[in-house]
Amino acid sequence: MSYFPTSSHGDTVVVTLNNPDRNTLLPELLEEGTKVFEQLVKDPPKGGVVLTGAGEHFTCGMNTKVAASLDEAGVKRAVAAINSYCAALHRLPCSLVAAVNGNCIGAGGIMALASDWIVAAKGDYKIGLPEAKAGLPFPPVPQIILDYWMDPVWRRRLALSSELLAPEQAILAGLADELCDTAKLIETAVAQAQTLNAQPGFAACKQQLRARANAEIDAILA
Repeated sequence: MSYFPTSSHGDTVVVTLNNPDRNTLLPELLEEGTKVFEQLVKDPPKGGVVLTGAGEHFTCGMNTKVAASLDEAGVKRAVAAINSYCAALHRLPCSLVAAVNGNCIGAGGIMALASDWIVAAKGDYKIGLPEAKAGLPFPPVPQIILDYWMDPVWRRRLALSSELLAPEQAILAGLADELCDTAKLIETAVAQAQTLNAQPGFAACKQQLRARANAEIDAILA
């Protein structure tokens, strides 16, 4: 089973995170995701990329039971995996739209912030960064993404309180850019990815916008 099956919607590639256990993240899952997105970095699709989750969740973040069972070598592998995966998302030169279909917790929030646009489905679910409550401090690359792409006041509130937000609240916090009906989520996200990427200067502007963050990320991964 692939954790990151892809499909084509015109010129747009839709990548779906697929782990039946609430789309929780595992080292091997993140390593597969890194390979998928590094290939997209090398060969970016003309219509951009959409990242979503299978089933009811976008992702519920790291699998805390697995994380608690890791030995020192396992922890190092997990941190390296999340760093590399988030770096690949952040480096994508074409448009990246997060299509948040359900709970978007912990690393899910970082994945959304690494995107250029976040479309969230309307519904009864939560978005947030409860690493403090889970006992899993932010690894270096996710911390850079958080520092650059979230308003400092909301960053303080959410990172230290572990508060989880409804989709409507996530708009105010910058963890979502627009809401849409669940049935139209992928359609809306694909259209936005294509609209963003069709701008003649999009790739250059995105490169400029992310240059400093990418330089810091490169220094960490060197």
